[in-house]
Amino acid sequence: MSTVMVRPLLHLIPTVLIIAALGLSGCSTSKPLPRQTAPPAAVQTDPPAKSHPRTPAPKITGKPKTTISAAKQSVLVSERNRASCYRLQPGKTSTRMIKKHIPAKKAATAAHLAKKDATATTAKPMTTVTRMVTTTSRCQPQSLIYARCRTGIDTCKLGDTSPVQWFACAKNNSATTFEPVAGSVLVLDRNARRGMPTGHPVYVEEVLPSTDNIWQLRISHTNYDRKCHLDQDATVLFNSTEMTASFMTGPWAPWAKDLKALGFIVR
Repeated sequence: MSTVMVRPLLHLIPTVLIIAALGLSGCSTSKPLPRQTAPPAAVQTDPPAKSHPRTPAPKITGKPKTTISAAKQSVLVSERNRASCYRLQPGKTSTRMIKKHIPAKKAATAAHLAKKDATATTAKPMTTVTRMVTTTSRCQPQSLIYARCRTGIDTCKLGDTSPVQWFACAKNNSATTFEPVAGSVLVLDRNARRGMPTGHPVYVEEVLPSTDNIWQLRISHTNYDRKCHLDQDATVLFNSTEMTASFMTGPWAPWAKDLKALGFIVR
């Protein structure tokens, strides 16, 4: 009976071997699949994390340049828009009637002279003359308005603030300097003899290098006469040692020499 039992088992051996071979071949093909998908997962993690922190670096290095260029840009914008800061507001014109009594030019009549009681002291005949007089009041001062508009400085508004008061307030706020700066306001001291009882502000367009503490300025200002005209690009020599300003060009050049200066308002 043992020989009979062995023979059926021998017929099953090839089938078992085929199944085992197929199982091994299936395992060998399935193993490489996860290895092929692993590299992409590793690539997506580190590079994005490293790239984001690098972007702020240009912004940090660019901040000082932006600050400097902004200061220069404000001066350039002020120079381009300087015409818009000047609005002439002439004085009001009014007309009134004036009546005046003056002696008549007509000779006295013969009947009047024939009177017995007529004397040399007899009042002369009078006549009334009427005339129309047109007057124009002074224009609205523009010097402070123009200087504030050009600089954009809106501090120290104390009501009816004079240039001297503006400088004193700015000085208390540490907003003044004794050396010229482009884009600042040079404030001239009181000078009643020259028609500046409250001082006078001028806008500094440009500052050239100094020689022996003498600075050449290019300035613009308004209200230099009773008609509130605008004077642009006048040359002024500023002595930082003596704190004086001398106009070399413009309407003030013939007389504005060694005018006492208080300093410069910078903000």
